[in-house]
Order: sequence, then C-alpha cells, then structure tokens
Amino acid sequence: MENKYIRPRVKPIYPVYKLNELLFRIGAQLGITTEFEDPEGKLYKLVSILDGRELSDILKYMKSEFPDLTEEDVIDGLDILSNEDLIEESEDFSKYGIDERYIPNINYFSRFMKYGMSAYEIQKKINDSTILLLGLGGGGSNILTLLSGLGPRKIIIVDYDKVEKSNLGRQLLYKESDLGQLKVDVAVRTLKEMNSTIDVEGHNKKIERYEDVLEYTKGVDLVICVIDEPPFIAQKTVNKAVVEAKIPCVFGASQVSRGRVFSVIPNMTGCFDCLNIHYTLHDDKFVEQFVGFRDIDFNPPTVAYAPAMYQLTAAIVDEAVRILTGYAEPRSLSTQYEINYEDGSSFTHPSWTRYEEDCPTCGNGKSDKWEIFRYYDRK
Repeated sequence: MENKYIRPRVKPIYPVYKLNELLFRIGAQLGITTEFEDPEGKLYKLVSILDGRELSDILKYMKSEFPDLTEEDVIDGLDILSNEDLIEESEDFSKYGIDERYIPNINYFSRFMKYGMSAYEIQKKINDSTILLLGLGGGGSNILTLLSGLGPRKIIIVDYDKVEKSNLGRQLLYKESDLGQLKVDVAVRTLKEMNSTIDVEGHNKKIERYEDVLEYTKGVDLVICVIDEPPFIAQKTVNKAVVEAKIPCVFGASQVSRGRVFSVIPNMTGCFDCLNIHYTLHDDKFVEQFVGFRDIDFNPPTVAYAPAMYQLTAAIVDEAVRILTGYAEPRSLSTQYEINYEDGSSFTHPSWTRYEEDCPTCGNGKSDKWEIFRYYDRK
C-alpha cells in the first residue's frame, strides 16, 4: 500500500498527555492545543509510538495491540494527526549540513509545517541566502544581531556613519570602546565574532543615488532598508534600485511611538512610488501634507527607545524570513504593517495595488503625470 508516511513522528515541540481515561491532548499552548476523545485508547496508543520508527513497524505494533484494526484504520489515524499538523516526517539532521546553533530555529519553523514539508529546508534557505542591509542605526544595528542568529550565507552592509555616544542607548551592537569608529568596521568585526559562519562584507558609503544601491545588488536575494534620511527620499531611492534589480526589499522606519514595515517584491506588489500614487488618488490632502512637511525642513530630535526598536526590528527580520522562505505568509506585502509600541498591538493599513500603467518606476507611467513626484525632485 502506497502512502505519504515513511517514518512519522509527533512534532517534538508538542507534549502528549492524558486528561482522563477518555480524553488526551497534544500541545499545551493556548490556541494550538488539540484535544481528542479516545475511549478505546487506540489513537493514544498510536500517538505514543510515533517516534520516527518505520511505518511497517507502526502497522505491525498497532495490529498486535488491536487485532481488529486494519492498515487502513491506522493510516486513517495518521491522517487525523496530519490534518491537525501534529506530526512530521522524521529526518536525518546531518544530511542538511546545518550548524547545531540553528536547531531552535528549526523547532520553531516546525510549528508551521504541513506533513511532507521540512523545517530543515526552511533553515537551509536562510543559510543559502545573501542579504543586503542598508543602514546601521537604531534599526540596522539591531537587525544585524538578529540576522547573526539566523545565519544567512552572506550579509553585505552599507553605512557611512561613526559610532557616537548618543547611539549607545539603543544601538546595542556597539560598545563604549567603539566610539569614534566607523559603524561598518565595528559591525563587520562584531558579526564575525558572533557568527563566524557568515561571510560579511562592509562598505562605508552614503546612499544618495539609486546607483549607489545597485552597486551592491549582485547575487543578493533580499534587501533590508532601514535608512531614514532624508525622509521619503531615501525610500524612493532604494525602491528604484530594487525594482531595477528585481530584488525583494523590506523597508522599516520608526516614528515617535510606532513603527512601520512594508515590503516590495518587484513585478508582484506595488512599489513605493505606487504607494505615492495610491495616496494621491485616495487622500485629497496627501500632496499638501507632503509639501507642508518638506517646506518646514523639520529636523526632529532622535526619538528612540531600545525596547521599542526591538519590537520593530524583530518584525522587519521576521518579515524578511517569511519572504525568503515562505514558512508563513508575509504581513507587509502591498500594505504597511504598523506596530504600536505603547500597547504592543499591530495592524495593517489599507492595501495598495501595483499601478502598472501609471507608475514611472515599476510600470509604464510618466512622472510628470503625478504632482507628487515633482516635489521629490525639489532641492
């Protein structure tokens, strides 16, 4: 009999325990605990031997314990567990060549895997990826520490600033002994100490033109942009580069008490300039607000609180992993995913489409059709 099961096991992340003689549960977390009514104890017995042994051994054991069971009955039991995403195929960890440090990541990813999908493959996709990180401030410096625990094959870092004392309250990659040094140099050195398996490349450069980004996109699988100056212009510059290079990009920025994440996948989602068009079409005060903000030449003080930065940067990195691996659906495609630092809540803004016929960057449109683009070019 052919079927999909070879060496099934209960996912190790889930405990199995009885409530009484009639009921047992798999899992002990609110929202992902499954309860079974099992008066004859057959399903519980099946669950108790799902430790990665061969299917033939499982069938033999179950039929010896319950002579009335057929092979089809046992397979039906496995199907019940599979449909609840409670079991997985037992795998040989060594065949993937994955560093032991990533086992906790793999255990986490297993939660999201259907039967026949491999959490090891998710980690392998990360290990095989190259990420371009733009910016090493409150966002980028903390993003880098998170990436060190994920282990992409290579990280290319671009920044032009030096470590200052005012950075140390939230940019926890840096130490007092790093003051006055180039952030790129410190980041490269520190990342190599944190995870020697990552090939890290640093460039001391200020991103001013989209060509400055294109210079580093060869072989890159995903870009993370946390450059926030000049406001909006920086995102527009990077957007043009990633669209031309056809590379997904996760953008992140922090406001006073909230952070936002949005992602662009060229030729699939709307880009940043599509968002400008979207707001022009749906918000009659958008252009006025943009012009009013630009005209005051507002230079705000740094507003950054380390716990809030970690909320935002964790969301940015998780979104990058979702896009790279597909372990779960991304939350920021064609929308802005917003995090409220004050109460820990999050929500998504109304989505925007790709304006293929109107967008001058990812479509066939002309800039001069849209008033908003004229103001981006003003000095």
